Amino acid sequence: MPEQRTWTRGELPAALNVAIEAAIERGARAPVVLRLTEVAGYTDWALLMSARSDRQVRGVVEGVREALAQVEPEPTPEGEPGHPVRLLGADGLDHNLWALLDYDDFLIHVFYHPVRRHYDLESMWSDAPRVELGLPEDVLDASDLDALDAPEVMPDYRGEAEFGGFADEFVDDDDYDYDDEDDDYDYDEDARPLSFPNEGGPEDGPESERVSPAGASAANDSPAPSSDEAAGEDDDGSDLFES
Repeated sequence: MPEQRTWTRGELPAALNVAIEAAIERGARAPVVLRLTEVAGYTDWALLMSARSDRQVRGVVEGVREALAQVEPEPTPEGEPGHPVRLLGADGLDHNLWALLDYDDFLIHVFYHPVRRHYDLESMWSDAPRVELGLPEDVLDASDLDALDAPEVMPDYRGEAEFGGFADEFVDDDDYDYDDEDDDYDYDEDARPLSFPNEGGPEDGPESERVSPAGASAANDSPAPSSDEAAGEDDDGSDLFES
């Protein structure tokens, strides 16, 4: 078996490095980047990181989105203008226990730490190479978060066995029209995805932006916080998650 090559942070897309820095500024811990090109096929990289509370999950997500919205497109090797960094989809932004952002070339998972330990995606993708990030030990170590209380109800798994494939990645591009204004998909009900395990089926239209595993609840009961509530909350994670 050939020796697995080592990836360094300098080989990451510039936008992914921006996301890492923005997340750390908001207090994200234990960031891990997986190289998925050779083992997944639908994205190249996945960034996983922990937060100490649901509010901090939201703060990290907001910081990442704001930072990536300012990133200038990288030119192609031929010198042509590159594609802008665009959020293709998002999930879990209502409960903020496991938030998932899809930027096509890379996925970003922000977990409330006990949820990350519960699903343990790193073990599921143990064959994916890890990137050496060269970050300080106090950022990489999240052992002090292990004592946090787990939520009474774990969030639904984000995606299916393919490690978080959005519904539009299992159908033709023309079948979904993503609206970045409201983080939602306009779904073509005449199109049938290749894989759509949630109970409603494609004829009912997707109940969330991401496909849920068979038997999992497809809808979330708690509404997203209002803009007034969001404005009045501290995103630094100082308020711990209350189960």
